Amino acid sequence: MHDLEGALPISGVHTMFYYEDLQEAIDWYDRIGFKNVLKLDFVSIFEIGPSSYLSLVDATGGSQRPLRDGNKGAMLSIETTNLELWHQTLFSKGIEGTGAGAEIGCGGRTIEFKLRDPGGYTLEFFEWL
Repeated sequence: MHDLEGALPISGVHTMFYYEDLQEAIDWYDRIGFKNVLKLDFVSIFEIGPSSYLSLVDATGGSQRPLRDGNKGAMLSIETTNLELWHQTLFSKGIEGTGAGAEIGCGGRTIEFKLRDPGGYTLEFFEWL
C-alpha cells in the first residue's frame, strides 16, 4: 500500500453506470443485496462498502451516455474475504451467471466469479489467494 500521509481528504468513491431502463437496474441491485441509500427520479445510489458507492443513472440524464451494445468498457470489481458466501447467496437468489461457479483469475492470484447486470455492465466478485 501507498503511504497516504498528507493526502487530501476523500469522503467516498462513486462509480456511475448509465441505464436505458433505470428501474430494472435498481430492482436487480436490490436483489443483489446492496443497500439503496438514495433514490431520486434520475439516479439511485447503492452503498457497496464503507465510503464506496454505485450510482445508477438514467441514460437521458447526467453527463455520460451508455454504450448501446457490447463491452461497456467498465467493470465493478468487488473484493471480499468470503467469496464462497457471496456466491452461495447470489446463487440462492437465482442471479444469472452464478451457475458457472468461481474460477482462478489474475494470473493465479485470485478466485473470482463475474455477473452481468441488466445494462450489460460486469460485476466481478473476487478474493485474493
